[in-house]
Amino acid sequence: MRRNILLFIRVLLGVLFIVSGGEKAVGPSENFLYVIQAYQILPDPLAQLASVFFPWAELFIGLSILLGIWLDVGLIALAGVSCSLILMVGQAIVRNLPIDSCGCFGSLVHLPLRGVIILDVTVLVSTLFCLRNIDQARWLSLDNYFVKTRS
Repeated sequence: MRRNILLFIRVLLGVLFIVSGGEKAVGPSENFLYVIQAYQILPDPLAQLASVFFPWAELFIGLSILLGIWLDVGLIALAGVSCSLILMVGQAIVRNLPIDSCGCFGSLVHLPLRGVIILDVTVLVSTLFCLRNIDQARWLSLDNYFVKTRS
């Protein structure tokens, strides 16, 4: 039963980050650059680098988790990304920055910052649950398949 729940969580997390990263990766990086600059954390050269790199990182992390390729690495990366996003959005709320939508899903979905905190904490807790139960989370994963075929 637990492995079914873990598979469901893995699929949800993977699809969530594939959609989030994919939407931003196919759009102009300037759109996401504007979102990053609104949070007023990174200096402009780093913000430009992040606007190109981060969507692809989200996409690959999502694929890793969905397919179960290097699942433990993907989950650890997702936990790091989730913590970073919680801190970034949290500081924007505390500083009362004029941000109407998080920019998390490009132009697909517009979420208020307080909703994003709830989403990111849920993602973090789900990711940690998968990491805690990594052996069962590997059920129907490509990692599991490749380990079995090598033996």
